[in-house]
Amino acid sequence: MTTGRRLGVSIPGERSPLSEVPALAARLEALGYTDLWSYEINHYDAFTPLAAAAATTGRLRLGTAIAPVFFRPPGLLGMHAAALAELAPGRFVLGIGSSTPVVVEQWMGVPFGRPVSAVRESVQSVRALLRGEKVGGMRLARPPAQPPAIWMAALGAGMAAAARELADGICLFMVGPGLVREIVGDMDSMCRVTVIPGEEDAARAQARRHITTYALVPFYARVMARQGFGEEVKAIQERWAAGDRAGAPGQVSDAMVAELTLTGSVDAIGAGLERYWAGGLGCPVLAVAGDDQRALEALAPGR
Repeated sequence: MTTGRRLGVSIPGERSPLSEVPALAARLEALGYTDLWSYEINHYDAFTPLAAAAATTGRLRLGTAIAPVFFRPPGLLGMHAAALAELAPGRFVLGIGSSTPVVVEQWMGVPFGRPVSAVRESVQSVRALLRGEKVGGMRLARPPAQPPAIWMAALGAGMAAAARELADGICLFMVGPGLVREIVGDMDSMCRVTVIPGEEDAARAQARRHITTYALVPFYARVMARQGFGEEVKAIQERWAAGDRAGAPGQVSDAMVAELTLTGSVDAIGAGLERYWAGGLGCPVLAVAGDDQRALEALAPGR
């Protein structure tokens, strides 16, 4: 199905323990997937799952999507990146970004401010460290022989412009095929895409609940509005603010579900992936609800 194009999987799965990552990574590589991308919210850190995957694979591209810059100073990010670059030479991608005020301030208790400047400064400093240069009082004792690529998470125009200037690629989330090219231009890119296989009505209901969670976050609400879903976002937020938590997902339209998630049969999900590639995305990364191994088998490249 995907010969000659990149297709990745988000790790670890939402229900999978970290101990299963090495075997899963080896299986996904055998199935023909090209990428594994980790994430960092309140589950595991972004780097440990990739270290586990590196031990049992030899071809997969391994990337963080993303490691928030407010959690780690450039020196620590550089140490993480150097370690993964040594474990997976030529295969590791350091994806960094700002995350959101909810995660940074409310969950981690770290001040959030000037996100474009913060990410810009981090990219410049980490890249210099990985080249073996001294930044402030810090120099890496073991800079990688092959410095890894650095990608940036970008949704807004300011961050996208900075990414096109400084980064090697762009990381996306909650972005449908119709907006990809506007953000990434001709840069390499990945997007974590929520995949909910199964009976269509049930899958769409689950997708509505998932989208509602992000429509309440200003960063994602803005990018949803850019994709033509401003009225839905407003209705979701109004219902939620009024205490109608059960009714808020009902404001997510079918069009919103179809643009921001992939649901239903394997054929329907495959058609959605085709839209992403046609829209200019370098690598869709499947975040499969329930860690459905059968779906990953069925969607594997060359099936």
